[in-house]
Amino acid sequence: IDIGCSGWYGVEGCSIQAPYKFNNDRSVSGFDLTHVATMNFVYELPFGKGKRFQTNNKVGDYILGGWRTNGIVRLSSGQPYNLQINGDLANTGNSNYLRLNSLGNPKLDNPTTGQWFDRSKVAAPAPFTFGNSGRFRMRSDGWENFDLSVFREFGLGEGRRFELRVEGFNMLNHPVYGPPNANLSNAQLFGTVTGTANQPRQLQLGGRFVF
Repeated sequence: IDIGCSGWYGVEGCSIQAPYKFNNDRSVSGFDLTHVATMNFVYELPFGKGKRFQTNNKVGDYILGGWRTNGIVRLSSGQPYNLQINGDLANTGNSNYLRLNSLGNPKLDNPTTGQWFDRSKVAAPAPFTFGNSGRFRMRSDGWENFDLSVFREFGLGEGRRFELRVEGFNMLNHPVYGPPNANLSNAQLFGTVTGTANQPRQLQLGGRFVF
């Protein structure tokens, strides 16, 4: 929680609306994530000689045995953002600092990329006034990501081994939408999401020789 200096205009930039009323801008920081959960696991697959599932065949057990898998799951809240408008309607001598007036709760229960919040619930402030919307009252899409890898080590004599890995990033190919356009000055895109904050699923094959 801070009063406005948390990176809106860049690293440690300030988003103060009324410079003589700092406490009006007291809110969560621009980098706040209310909830964050990160989990990981390592599991040896039950295949091969001496495991629950074995083929009773040396070649089959050698091919299927010894594989392990690990994964990383990350879940978090979305990042906060402001509803704003360009210009200097309050006549402070600055620019691009104004938040919008709130006409109700703009949050939608089921937002879409075409309408992430209710545009009818906000409006431009009157000339020579500041917007009454709270700072960082809105949040972008929450983060959901699952990375998975399957790997095995092959012994090559004393002190030497080869590791083969198959890795997948964003395995479920789940899109995390970026923040919507929240600037009323851009009437065409206002309230819409035009991109994602993460990458599509990526797969890679890797090998490592340890000696």
